[in-house]
Amino acid sequence: MTIPNSKNLQIDNFELKLPFSASMVAEIKRNGRLVTFEKDTVVFREGEITKWGLILVEGSVQCFHRNFESDREFMLYEVAPKDPSKLSCVTFYDNETRVNMLAVAKQGSTLLYIPIDILARWAETSLEWNIMVVQSFREIFEALVSVLKSTGTTTMEERIIYFLKCRTEVADSQVVKTTHQQIANSLGTSRVVVSRILKDLESRGNLELLRGQIRMRCFGVDAVL
Repeated sequence: MTIPNSKNLQIDNFELKLPFSASMVAEIKRNGRLVTFEKDTVVFREGEITKWGLILVEGSVQCFHRNFESDREFMLYEVAPKDPSKLSCVTFYDNETRVNMLAVAKQGSTLLYIPIDILARWAETSLEWNIMVVQSFREIFEALVSVLKSTGTTTMEERIIYFLKCRTEVADSQVVKTTHQQIANSLGTSRVVVSRILKDLESRGNLELLRGQIRMRCFGVDAVL
């Protein structure tokens, strides 16, 4: 796993709000790298051998499973700043471990890269790090259970509406940029299915389809996605 070609930040000038001891933060600043992404960027792909542990500092990262036979993606969960350890626990264990998912950093996201050997040592010596890892597994498990429940018990229309509502809440803004294809990738379906359902929702007055945007109306808000 290599670091994508993106903008490197001066880590010493950045305030890292991490639940770690002062010595751990100092070690990160000596050995880590801080990278910001000016556009949506693939952080790692399934099958790559890990070389860095990753912690999300700003923005969001979406983790996918890709079915190469059908050439479709299915979003497993999204990592946000409130739960950055979700990303870390799937990437750090040892340098022979291969990543089992695809991760995409959204535009404007910032990731902290920490060498694997440091995180492996922390796993043996640091209570703070192990607490973060345990919390991470719990969050991932809950996220995956939520996805499985949604997949098995709700219609595609309900899942699309829920997806759009979540995008509004995550962005905390009336405008969130997305495409029909991105929605399809996130929900493990095809763009044709998403477009058909969105047009049906529009005909019923639940939303308005604009160029590159969707204006939601079904939740009593006027949000553009």
